[in-house]
Amino acid sequence: MQEALPGISEHEFDAGEVRLNYAEGPANGAPLVLLHGLGRRWQVFLPLIPALSMRWHIFALDLRGHGKSGHVTRGYQGTKYSDDVARFLSDRVKIPAILFGHSLGGMVGMWVAAHHPELVRSLILGDNMILADRIPTPMYAALFSGLRDIAQKHFPIDEIAKGIGRIELPLPGSGEAVFIRNLPGNDEAYLLSWARCVAQTDPDAYNMAIDGSALEGWNGEMVLQGISCPTLLLQASRELGGLMSDADVTLATRLLHHHTHVKFRTLGHALFIQQPEPVLRAVTNFMESLPE
Repeated sequence: MQEALPGISEHEFDAGEVRLNYAEGPANGAPLVLLHGLGRRWQVFLPLIPALSMRWHIFALDLRGHGKSGHVTRGYQGTKYSDDVARFLSDRVKIPAILFGHSLGGMVGMWVAAHHPELVRSLILGDNMILADRIPTPMYAALFSGLRDIAQKHFPIDEIAKGIGRIELPLPGSGEAVFIRNLPGNDEAYLLSWARCVAQTDPDAYNMAIDGSALEGWNGEMVLQGISCPTLLLQASRELGGLMSDADVTLATRLLHHHTHVKFRTLGHALFIQQPEPVLRAVTNFMESLPE
């Protein structure tokens, strides 16, 4: 995966408790703010940014504890991530933005949209949990524990990539387990890209996801009730490790005033990180349909 793109530059933002790193593209339109998932960094959106930056003003954040942003010991509650993003939107973006969050980033976007509606024009949720009080499946418990153990050892990038590949995951709906390196799409280049993310992630961020403390105070139903902006739900296949459940979608479509739902039956939780084209099409169609 590319590490940089022409016209994209990195900057720092002082969010108070922590300094955030972010990438910004040219002001080619209204603001679009990209929020990555747990253990990732802003570069995971590089498969989408070239196309999106032609029409939108891109801001892609490294959440606290990720990428080049600052670390805060035991400071990775969802509300903390969300407060950082709300401050960034208010101080740096300044006008209502489209928020596109993947996984953890989707939950952060939901919280911001519910509690700071004046900052959010619309919301795109990339296969995140909604009804959540713990890690949803043994597969993700094994994944986060494995990544945490690797992040603690500060290996070189190539060794981190090999370590990720050796993490063994129980497959949903079966008694079998598989090494990450043997799953579709997890070739050497993808594992190296993932390794660069893990190398810059605070192990505490994984720890707080594993022990459930990152989700303290989360009530998905109440958060949904506070969201008034148009919202796109991007749902991956549960059989391929998707996190957004049918129950999540049912609740969201009942409570959200303006919603669109797209289910990708052949995409896993990584969505655009491995297969950008169908996700880009859904996201672009949704954003172009928004009222000016």
